[in-house]
Amino acid sequence: MKKEYIILIIFIIGLSVYLSLKKDNQVHYELPTIPQIDTARIDRMEISKADRVVTLNKSENAWTVTNKKYPANPDEITQILNTLKEIKLSALVSEAKDLTRYELDDPHALKIKALAGNEVLRTFVIGKTAPSYNHTFIYLNDKDRTVYQANGNFKNRFDKPAADFRDKKVLEFDQDSIKKITIEKQDKIVTLVKAMEPVEPDQIKDETQKDLTADKTPPQKATWKNEDGSAVDQKTMSDLLSSLSTLECQAFMDDDKAVRLKEIAPSCKISLENDKTFVLNLFNKNNDQDVEGLCSYIPYAFTLTSYKADDIVSYTDKLMGIEQQDSTESGEE
Repeated sequence: MKKEYIILIIFIIGLSVYLSLKKDNQVHYELPTIPQIDTARIDRMEISKADRVVTLNKSENAWTVTNKKYPANPDEITQILNTLKEIKLSALVSEAKDLTRYELDDPHALKIKALAGNEVLRTFVIGKTAPSYNHTFIYLNDKDRTVYQANGNFKNRFDKPAADFRDKKVLEFDQDSIKKITIEKQDKIVTLVKAMEPVEPDQIKDETQKDLTADKTPPQKATWKNEDGSAVDQKTMSDLLSSLSTLECQAFMDDDKAVRLKEIAPSCKISLENDKTFVLNLFNKNNDQDVEGLCSYIPYAFTLTSYKADDIVSYTDKLMGIEQQDSTESGEE
């Protein structure tokens, strides 16, 4: 056998022995398997941080926030429950209890607890998001603070004050259901009513509709008019209804401020009627340039961002024939 082959065989044997010994010296670990839970059983969730504790409670039909039982945002609750249902670990990160590095120390950590009555269904602690932005650092219990990397970027779903878990919806209705709108502003009242009118077929489609029999009901469309029957800008009406049909606020106001608003006249009042009557009152802007408001749809005072309120008011002004001052007309070139 040639000398080169002998050297090659010796090298391969030596490399194999080295790799075998290296593998035996490696640290082996098995990630814990976290069982799924039935989130339908959860009736209370506690999210604790150094500066706050947020409690979410499940009533018969919905989730609420704090002991005042404010309605919680259903989308936020769904995201949290989906996270709690199944947690998968992808790596062991640290057994050295180096919590500060992963923002799992007391000033930064989020302690999560999900309960069914007095039974704890899920508890763990959330740290910072991993550099991949696809994982989150967590540990499972206070006795063994081993840091793991969990699948998913979910810290932001939990790291919020109680106010941010509230349902911000202040008005909701089906646009097609509204039959009458009354707008009050600057001592002026305008009432708009919806009527159903037959659709006039155009000349192109006329030939295709010759087979319609006389007993068939002709197609109709909804048309908005002033109470006296005069024409209304249909596009502006559509824009107004669209802006109000699913209206969400910027934030809610303290109860004492709500009492104050009930004692003053609004700058703009909008009443919408279907089988119910919804009344939206808009007031002046506050120091943050948000518009304060009240609505019969909810019992809480709130603020709207200025751009959202300005859009609503601009539509009402057009429908009322109120001239808007052009902000660009300030004498500047």
